[in-house]
Amino acid sequence: MRLVTYMGLVTRRVWSKRGILVGSLLGATLVTALLTIVPLYEASVQAVDLLFTVRGATSDTVDVSAFVNYNDYLAAAADSNRRVVNERADALLTKWYPERLERTQSREFIVIPLNIDWYGQAEGWREALQVAIDEGEDPEDWPAPPYPTPPREPTVSRIFTSPTLRDHLVVEAGSIPTELPNLTADPAQPVQMVLGADLARTMSVGVGDQFLLRPFSGFRETFELIEVAGIVAAADPGNKIWGLDSPGSQFYLSQENFDFWTDSQAVPAETDAWLRPGRGFVGTAATQRWIAGFDPETMVIEDLNPVRNRIAEFRADLSRETGGAIAANSALPQLLDKFDLRSVVIGAPILAILALVVGGALYFLIYTAALTLEREGPEMALLRTRGASTWQTVGIHLAQSVVIAVIAALVAPFVARWLVGLTGRVPPLSDLTGGEPLRVAQRRPLQPFLIGGALLTFVSMGLAIIPFARRRVLELRSLAARPGGKSVWQRYNLDLFAIALSLVVLFQISQRGFINFTEDEAKLDPLAIVFPVLLLFTGALVLLRILPWVLRLVGWAMTKARSMSFALPGWHLGRNPIPYGRLALLVWLTTGLGAFALTYANTLDSSFADRAAFATGADVRIVDDGAGYLGEPPGTIAAAVLRTTGAPRRVTSRQAEVLAVEPTEFAQVVKWRDDFGESPEATFSALRPDGPPDLGVELPADTTAFSLDGVVIPRSWADQESLGTRQPSVDLRLLMRVFDSRGQVWTMQADRDLVDDAWRTVTV
Repeated sequence: MRLVTYMGLVTRRVWSKRGILVGSLLGATLVTALLTIVPLYEASVQAVDLLFTVRGATSDTVDVSAFVNYNDYLAAAADSNRRVVNERADALLTKWYPERLERTQSREFIVIPLNIDWYGQAEGWREALQVAIDEGEDPEDWPAPPYPTPPREPTVSRIFTSPTLRDHLVVEAGSIPTELPNLTADPAQPVQMVLGADLARTMSVGVGDQFLLRPFSGFRETFELIEVAGIVAAADPGNKIWGLDSPGSQFYLSQENFDFWTDSQAVPAETDAWLRPGRGFVGTAATQRWIAGFDPETMVIEDLNPVRNRIAEFRADLSRETGGAIAANSALPQLLDKFDLRSVVIGAPILAILALVVGGALYFLIYTAALTLEREGPEMALLRTRGASTWQTVGIHLAQSVVIAVIAALVAPFVARWLVGLTGRVPPLSDLTGGEPLRVAQRRPLQPFLIGGALLTFVSMGLAIIPFARRRVLELRSLAARPGGKSVWQRYNLDLFAIALSLVVLFQISQRGFINFTEDEAKLDPLAIVFPVLLLFTGALVLLRILPWVLRLVGWAMTKARSMSFALPGWHLGRNPIPYGRLALLVWLTTGLGAFALTYANTLDSSFADRAAFATGADVRIVDDGAGYLGEPPGTIAAAVLRTTGAPRRVTSRQAEVLAVEPTEFAQVVKWRDDFGESPEATFSALRPDGPPDLGVELPADTTAFSLDGVVIPRSWADQESLGTRQPSVDLRLLMRVFDSRGQVWTMQADRDLVDDAWRTVTV
């Protein structure tokens, strides 16, 4: 009965103070909601970034590709591999990879025209062979078959096939054969093959024309007579099924015919002009490839880890079931790893801003709780005079704090989701969402944040009763008449402790940095988020210690005025400066938050502009075949750029990326920053075409060789141990770049290596 009476008293007190407690409830709800916003907003912003990341990625980056190479293509093995890949893909990649493509592409085949009478030569050979047999000559002396040989510069192309070949081709002339040939009825019939339109124009052939086709790396006797059955073009030349080869420059066979002709087909030897007992492109080398097309619209932030795991499982299952014959790869996991790293780096200031907001809201909650307690001094004194114990008085306030914290925890998730969605309607996210609410995403559970927010609000409001609970009745009644002259922070020197703590955290951040790369994972250091809040709060506490002296000085000056309207406020300022210090602290926090947000916004804009300029390199960039033949519009400056790969002269194994530019024009269009070095004109002046660059040393005119004595300094054992590699000996070859009198550059190498066990003289 006492418990029911006590709970009724608590309920009555909460209801009677509902007007005063509205501010505490709003503060508690805001604090809990802001803590809940941290995972929601982080995941929601990452979801927008992820969508643009996967949308902007090329198909070869996000698609999953599996392939198997055949030195001797066999239809049975290809069908078995096809079944395994399709089953694994259906089980693991259904959601994100709805598009499935398969293609098989052979190695190069050589076209042998019929401009030479190969069949006439074969007929003459058969007659000579029969004469040799009739005369009983040794078989080793029999004449060799005159197999067709390719011309000096033959046409070379590949054979392409797919189970869905007809869906990707448009017939311009003839038709695509689908029925299998009947070699029993006609053993000498030619192979009916389809040609791409570009290849047909190059070969100057049409429907019904014939030629011979032989594998580039096959035996001389492996060739077939081809008859053009149709001329085709790609229905979609940009489809990912084609790969790097142009669809108009290939041979085509249906999957059934490809499987048929790459197998050995026995025929009577007398039906062949060269007396071959079998037909077909036996030993054809080919690559069978499957492509799972990625749909970026299906990717949400919650799928980051599942899609990584599914791709890893797909690769592992294929490798295990096929003994490593089928290899699968995708660059999507690496793209997502870079996305995670960018999210950590870019998300740090966002979390810092949210931490500042939480700190400001928490202080507002403490402020309202303190105001409530100060006004409740007489009521607490009344409860004590009526026999209430200290713990009963404390219990009423703690129960009141529990009610507020529970209500705030129940309402906070809805408020947090509404606030996160609302950010999509304001800049800068409104530019990405089109003014629509931001889609709220969730990667982590909210319960820890809700519980943490509830506990934080309960402690902020509940513990504030402790300094008042132990006061006597007279002290409680005199609290309103004679307020304290120092705040809690100053009485216990907590502000000095906060200053010392800020210095320690600043030293730790300067030593460790903002990003932690331990355990092969990039994580944001929690101190990087706490430090801006702690620094701002420490500055506010310093202000709180100085402000009373300033207010007393202002109050003293106002009391010297003859007007009572100035004297009374001045006297009140000097007598009770703490409430004004609280307001000043709240203004300090909110002002610091605004300044930090504005600074970060400008930094973010500059970062985006610099990153875009670095990626593009110029105001306008045209990348396409034949772009170098375009002329620049009048009044503009343009520079031609060639990007390719190459190697130093006589050292072809050392590949390097080559960027060829016109230095004068390129220096005028390239985007440049001061931290890149000196001006672009000075940087690219070494490439000027008007003679050799002014660098290096000038050699005598009659120089024929350059000698050098040298020894290689090997890595120390400590370095080798730290790198995990043992390198007992190191050999290096000296390379030397020389400009001749015409300004032409030559890259030469020494006659032998420099070693690490003795001095050696090398000569270039």
